[in-house]
Amino acid sequence: ETGVGSNMLVTASDDKTLIVWDGATGQPLKQLRGHDGGVHAVAWKGHRIVSGAGDQSVIVWDAATGRRACRLEAHEGAVLSVAVEGSRIVSASGDKTAIVWDHHK
Repeated sequence: ETGVGSNMLVTASDDKTLIVWDGATGQPLKQLRGHDGGVHAVAWKGHRIVSGAGDQSVIVWDAATGRRACRLEAHEGAVLSVAVEGSRIVSASGDKTAIVWDHHK
């Protein structure tokens, strides 16, 4: 995923981390740690990076600082997909559910 209006991108990994990269140079800028399982999904919109992982959680990150803004937990299976639109976050899980979260931070 890429940040809106930037040349940065973010990758998710089975090693439980996300890395924010400089798209122009290919250099890593930040490593985001907070999941307890492999990260399967990531979305970046504006100032928020959202990730979903095998630990059944969704984490919202501040894209500028790399700090965790909040952790969302309700799934009973690995989070396999995330999307962001406005203040809403959608997560889909291996438990065959999708959750729409209203997140204003």
